[in-house]
Amino acid sequence: MKEIKLTKKQEKVLNYIKEYTAEHGFPPAVREIAKGVGLNSPSSVHSHIKRLERDGFIKKTNSKFRTIEVVGINEFKTDETKAIKLKLFQSNNLKQTKETFDFPASRVPKNVEIFAIKLNQDLKNISKESILIITVPKSYDKYDTLLIYNNDNLDLYSVIDKEKLQNDNLNIIGKIIEITVVL
Repeated sequence: MKEIKLTKKQEKVLNYIKEYTAEHGFPPAVREIAKGVGLNSPSSVHSHIKRLERDGFIKKTNSKFRTIEVVGINEFKTDETKAIKLKLFQSNNLKQTKETFDFPASRVPKNVEIFAIKLNQDLKNISKESILIITVPKSYDKYDTLLIYNNDNLDLYSVIDKEKLQNDNLNIIGKIIEITVVL
């Protein structure tokens, strides 16, 4: 069988798709690929994607967005069955418990602090006993839901305007990335 050689740019596009998919759990959009590999034109990305698909490195469905699928092993993806033990804090006093919370390693964002908070009371529409998975990124994006500490109580804050976020002078605990209901 003939080995297929990729150009450096094709290899860069393929690796970006693999890394992005491993980190986010879904494939990147064409514009994200272009930005990630330093291409100015989405049509250039499309041609690289077509070549990678033709050569069997990826599969793509034209029926919807973000349908690129890596064929074979994605060396950037952690084992789905592995779990990491997150520090678990109580919501009433934000003190660390002796317990930990098992969380799939494949869903842990890279390069950010991550921990879990177990709710001792209902928090808006989130029921008591739920586990909030929290990250502490370097910055927050529009539409992120943040957990804040306000007048000795936990509260939710939705980022609508990043400038307003800076001016609101909030005591931010972190960004909620997942809510797990414990039954």
